[in-house]
Amino acid sequence: MGKIGIKKAGILLIAVMAVSLFAGCRRSRNGEMKKVVDLLTDTSIMDRYMESVEDYERVEYERVTFTAGIFDGIGPHDFRFRGIVYLTDDEAERLWNEYEWEEIPAPEFEFDKVDDSVIGEGPWYSSNDFIKDNYKTVNVYYAVFDGENLVFDINQI
Repeated sequence: MGKIGIKKAGILLIAVMAVSLFAGCRRSRNGEMKKVVDLLTDTSIMDRYMESVEDYERVEYERVTFTAGIFDGIGPHDFRFRGIVYLTDDEAERLWNEYEWEEIPAPEFEFDKVDDSVIGEGPWYSSNDFIKDNYKTVNVYYAVFDGENLVFDINQI
């Protein structure tokens, strides 16, 4: 194959890949995005988004992704994270004393896979300073505290 043939094959390959990529990025046939929810218990979310929380027993959260088309795995994706941080008693007391908390109406918790049966009825509290200290790079739907646990719903920007 000569130099011209190789160039034509390369251009054809690039064109086919571009068409495939655009076809994979479109919405499903009914126009809706597919919702994928993964239940996670790793602590990486604490290092990324809750730096001022020093001690906790465990964290359970969902990573929600909306995808469409053939190339669902190709990113970038914006993730929504929502879950519960189970604090130690000492950490709950420290956070209660370190931040100014304001009682708010209970948010409507929307979990697909997180077991929210362990969180109580409230009362629920929110702190603007806590949100500023922890959620610098995400949109916050809510981050509430009941004196024992933190319940959060955040979305990457």
